[in-house]
Amino acid sequence: MTALYEKYGNAIYGVITRIVKNQNIAEEVLQQTMLKAWNKMENYNESKSSIYTWLNVIARSTSMDAVRLKRYQVEQKTDTLDPLVHDSKTSNINVSKIDVGRLTANLEPKYKDVLDKLYLEGYSQREVSDILDIPLGTVKTRVKYAIGILRKELENEKSLFLGILFFIILIICLC
Repeated sequence: MTALYEKYGNAIYGVITRIVKNQNIAEEVLQQTMLKAWNKMENYNESKSSIYTWLNVIARSTSMDAVRLKRYQVEQKTDTLDPLVHDSKTSNINVSKIDVGRLTANLEPKYKDVLDKLYLEGYSQREVSDILDIPLGTVKTRVKYAIGILRKELENEKSLFLGILFFIILIICLC
């Protein structure tokens, strides 16, 4: 487990931080992710994905669960929402390393907005539909179209190892 954490911990932490936007929660989610991976190691199939991709799927799912739990807890209270949950300054991921900005630069804003909400902010497709005030079918179509564009860009780009893995997760999640 130590080797797994040392090799992938920082990259996975960056993905988690991007979704939960809170350092303390991100650390907890990272621990939960590593424990889930360790306990379900027998489910890993290297013919389907790399270990990094598998960990990313677990991390993303665990992160979104944490965000949804936090929203639910806040809705049950009469107090205001903890500002740290939505503080973008707590995000420590260096996006330039995975070059998401370059990959999405050619996307029209309507496609980029949908991808950002789904995969970087952790919203469900239904939530994105409500937030952007567009039909659910439109959200799904935009995601499919955007991923098609990104696939074409990635075919020609071999130096974006982490970027490729990140977007493979996107593709796997949609299948």
